[in-house]
Amino acid sequence: MLLPPTPAEDEAVAALRSHPVVRKFLQFLPESTSVEDIRKRREGRASDPAIFDLLAFLRSDDGVLELAGSTGVFHMDTTQRSCEAGIIIAPKFHGQNLTAEILYTLFHYIFEEKQFHRISLETSSENAPMRGWLEKVAGMRLEGIRKEWWTDNAGGWLDVCGYAVLEREWKGWMKQRLLERVNGTKTTSSSPTRS
Repeated sequence: MLLPPTPAEDEAVAALRSHPVVRKFLQFLPESTSVEDIRKRREGRASDPAIFDLLAFLRSDDGVLELAGSTGVFHMDTTQRSCEAGIIIAPKFHGQNLTAEILYTLFHYIFEEKQFHRISLETSSENAPMRGWLEKVAGMRLEGIRKEWWTDNAGGWLDVCGYAVLEREWKGWMKQRLLERVNGTKTTSSSPTRS
């Protein structure tokens, strides 16, 4: 379930963004994020029409919702019909296919309802699990590597890999590919060969 963030989740979001495993791959995040930091971030981002933040929840058998991650889009440009997307999965839920389900839902919204033309994502060149997922599972196109693009909060810099998907790629093969992944069926579609 994807829902907009509310004050009720600020503490859980602060814990998520401070988790050592999350910070391992998003080294620009501060070592510790307070609830007040999250409140200010949530309120500031909610007032920006170029940002659309969502929290991902899983419902337990007894009906309790648990924060499983966050996602959303930013730098939404309605003229160029493009945006950037991001995703964080709570370490407790790594390996449970949530990335496919969350990004399928987010991409469906952006491409089908908002009718955007392009979505891009960035991840650290050191984030091999996410890079592998974007390339092998989603079939996203690596468009380039930005040298020393993100700070590592220790006085150093990280290279960042930029990926993108176009509306025609989403509709042509990626939508089916991610839906099959979400449903646990064998993927029969594939991305076009890239040179």
